[in-house]
Amino acid sequence: MNASVLIVGDSDFSECLCKQVRGLSIMASWQVPDVEAAAELLESEIPDIILLQATQTDSWQFCQSLKQQRHLMWCYTILLDERICPDTHTSEEALLRQAGLTTTALETGADAYIWVPRATEGISEASSEHLNRSLQAHIRSASRRNQAYRELSQANDLLSAIALVDPLTQLGNRRAFDWELPRQIQVTREQALPLSLLIIDIDFFKQVNDGHGHLVGDQVLRMFADRLRHHMRFYETPFRYGGEEFVVLLQNTTAPDAQKLAERLRRLINDAPFVISQSLDLPLTISIGAATLTAEDDSKGDELIRRADENLLQAKRTGRNRVITGQ
Repeated sequence: MNASVLIVGDSDFSECLCKQVRGLSIMASWQVPDVEAAAELLESEIPDIILLQATQTDSWQFCQSLKQQRHLMWCYTILLDERICPDTHTSEEALLRQAGLTTTALETGADAYIWVPRATEGISEASSEHLNRSLQAHIRSASRRNQAYRELSQANDLLSAIALVDPLTQLGNRRAFDWELPRQIQVTREQALPLSLLIIDIDFFKQVNDGHGHLVGDQVLRMFADRLRHHMRFYETPFRYGGEEFVVLLQNTTAPDAQKLAERLRRLINDAPFVISQSLDLPLTISIGAATLTAEDDSKGDELIRRADENLLQAKRTGRNRVITGQ
């Protein structure tokens, strides 16, 4: 059984549990005396399985609080009751008592409630073995479930990353930009910092595709993305907006600074042809529209994008290979 286990209970409970359940002493990663110590530990560690001593009254409320915390709700939590059912109870009363406690535990948020009376208190060896097997079965089930959850989380993380990356250029894609822009606007306004945006278009890119084929066009887009990436500071984030258009988010950048950066990028592309092969160099230029966030702009960034896009259109209408900026 490959899982990390947190045992929450007094020393007698923890010691007896590790003796009774085969392999538990090897698995148990942490043992703490009460829920207060457990809560402190969970601030830095997240076990796969939590075994709670049911006779500690705070355990029931603690179990409920665990399931209300998103990062802990996947911890498989078992309430363990080591009390002996009173001799005065009939079999039916004992059954009803056990069913009631189990129901309450599940309603509280526990994944399981198990009766594990200590063998020294009159439980037969056969009964003790049966209860041992029951607890081990729950631990194995928890281990399998948590392993499946980890694999699913890793797969989801990978799919999320893939969904936000343009496969051709390896830059963030339009979806990533649409997610990041509102976040940057919020941070910018909270910290009272400037935020600027560039929209970049490769001039006459259709002629590249028509004259040299889409494979060469794709190579140009990859090379252009590499130039953007390698000439950006850590707080300047490029994205592929679509086709031959790219956007760059410029954190903590005023309108004059955005103008200077855009001019630097324009010269970088204009002065260095794209070397496709030994026999093919492509001289290309870019047009750039820049805009800077204002207090009147909406929180999604639609108005900021509109102004940058209008500036880009003006750059293209007035001859291309130029930067048009403004508020």
